[in-house]
Amino acid sequence: MKNVSAMLLSGLSQYVGASIAVGLFVAASGIAVGWGRIFFAALFLLAWRRPWRYPDKRNALAFGIALGGMNILFYLAIARIPIGTAVALEFLGPVILASTARTKRSTISVVLVAVGVFLISWMGLDLAEREVALGFFFALAAGLCWIAYMLLGKKVATADKGIDGLAVAMAGAAIIYSPLALPELISIRPDGGFWLTLVFVAVLSSAVPYVIDQFVLRNIPATTFAILNSILPAMSTVVAFVMLRQLPTTGELLGLLSISIAVFVASYRPTARTISRRADHHPRNSGDSEI
Repeated sequence: MKNVSAMLLSGLSQYVGASIAVGLFVAASGIAVGWGRIFFAALFLLAWRRPWRYPDKRNALAFGIALGGMNILFYLAIARIPIGTAVALEFLGPVILASTARTKRSTISVVLVAVGVFLISWMGLDLAEREVALGFFFALAAGLCWIAYMLLGKKVATADKGIDGLAVAMAGAAIIYSPLALPELISIRPDGGFWLTLVFVAVLSSAVPYVIDQFVLRNIPATTFAILNSILPAMSTVVAFVMLRQLPTTGELLGLLSISIAVFVASYRPTARTISRRADHHPRNSGDSEI
């Protein structure tokens, strides 16, 4: 239950920040806004952690490449399609990761998440429109980066000083992806309001949720983390409706219900008393499979 609550807080912070970021697309592209979010989050984490002697910089930099790619591709997507739809499309990545857990419970959860992602993402998008189609594929690409983010993030989180590793990763991402954004930002010369808003977005959408992710990843496998993350489409849809008036369709609402059930199935664990009572009434044979 603690992990679900943490993911709710992470999602709320992340998608409030993303909704605010949508207003910046009138001045700059998704690449520039996405990179700016990474840059200011890196400054915040470096000032806080000062990870100059972090030992495993290679893994941290690999994590940063995945993290930065995921961020920028997501911002390219939400510049073209609704936030809730983009988040749902991203979940094709975590669903692929979650399918590696070979239990009945994970199989049911993966099927439910897949149905939910399909209902949310497929209905209402006109892929004949070039910009919409680009947003669709950017969101899918962000989902593939999400797989790498979770697997590499697990290594960083379980190592000593995991938050320091996150700071190194964020700084590395800011440096690696800077050639994609700096020329545009230099040419358009945004005003002070743009930069202040971008700092706010960076704290809400990067610093806060990624620090939470590091604490959650210490305690659960990456596959379970993928399923718990499936609550985020519901959160993103609610936040986008409240802040941007992006009204979900019937298909999106049905998809959210499917995903919510998947989260329950994945996170529910019988109590010790329930397991003991089951064992008394139905002794387990050696050939039984574990759910």
